[in-house]
Amino acid sequence: MKSSDRTIIALYGPAGIGKTSVARKLANKLPGKTARLSVDVMRDMTCVRLKGGWKESDDYIVAAKKALIPMTREYVKLGYNIVIEVTPPTKDDGGKTDRWLAAALKKMEAKVCLLHAPLEVVLKRNEKRRGEFGQGNLSRKLTEKLYGYCETYLDKKDYHVIDTARAGADKITRSILGQ
Repeated sequence: MKSSDRTIIALYGPAGIGKTSVARKLANKLPGKTARLSVDVMRDMTCVRLKGGWKESDDYIVAAKKALIPMTREYVKLGYNIVIEVTPPTKDDGGKTDRWLAAALKKMEAKVCLLHAPLEVVLKRNEKRRGEFGQGNLSRKLTEKLYGYCETYLDKKDYHVIDTARAGADKITRSILGQ
């Protein structure tokens, strides 16, 4: 959880699990300056112009995840605490980049958390999802697919697993901070 005297917390989990809500609360509770990094936002800022127009790709998710380590190091050097929201794994990558990222963050003494709840809970939350960064709610099919990727490709032993089924963002935040 510490890199020198700075706190680094990474939040993994499916879309709609509450990563953004928890990240916002963590950023407000941590002392001093805090940078929030979002793989979703980094991915959305990366597009490639092809003959048929602009295209987003899962390759950008992997690239954004790989860019997190140097960005985190730089923000720590600048005196920031870091809260990272990590998108679900991609099918083509099969969780390889997520395993690497979790291990690299742990080497930096980050607390690497997997927010988890049954699919039914995630689907219900997704119906109300606004998304601070404009994500909005996802289709049921896409929510189920992303949930499945987390279940298939994220090994729970690599994370501090937090059951969010009966906990709101405040309780989860207190749990992560050990309060």
